[in-house]
Amino acid sequence: MRFKVLVTTGGEIKFEGAAPSKPIYYGGPKETGLWRIDISKFEQLIAEQLKSQVFGDSIEEFDFSLEIANLDEWGNWFKATKDYVSYRPKSRRLISVGQIEWDSVKKLDVDGQWEQLTNALRTAVGRIASMKRKPSSFDFRAFGAAVDRALTMCSPRAVAV
Repeated sequence: MRFKVLVTTGGEIKFEGAAPSKPIYYGGPKETGLWRIDISKFEQLIAEQLKSQVFGDSIEEFDFSLEIANLDEWGNWFKATKDYVSYRPKSRRLISVGQIEWDSVKKLDVDGQWEQLTNALRTAVGRIASMKRKPSSFDFRAFGAAVDRALTMCSPRAVAV
């Protein structure tokens, strides 16, 4: 199973160790706080745990679409994708969104942000069970359990910037 993280952020997000590059589009005050988790490291650690596992013939890749922003401030931009999950049979991909509210994490330490990130991933994985058009040959319960195991094997400090 391949695992990827696709990140979409609001312009207000500041990543630790990165130069500020995005203006605040909705006209709110300048934000303080930093995102302290290296998303690439997170993706690598989870992908490593899942790469040798197979959960059926229908899915070869799970794309975790992570959205971090002041979700309400952006209006429909993020509200429209809140519960999004999609099965792409031709590419054998499953895409599911997990959202994190920036105001609730911007001043947290790595451990607090880790908790929010893992909750967002678990929510995205859990959404598979409620799909109307589920992959025919995919054990989503076993996949969810494998993701939980992978998360418990990873440390917040291993993905800190």
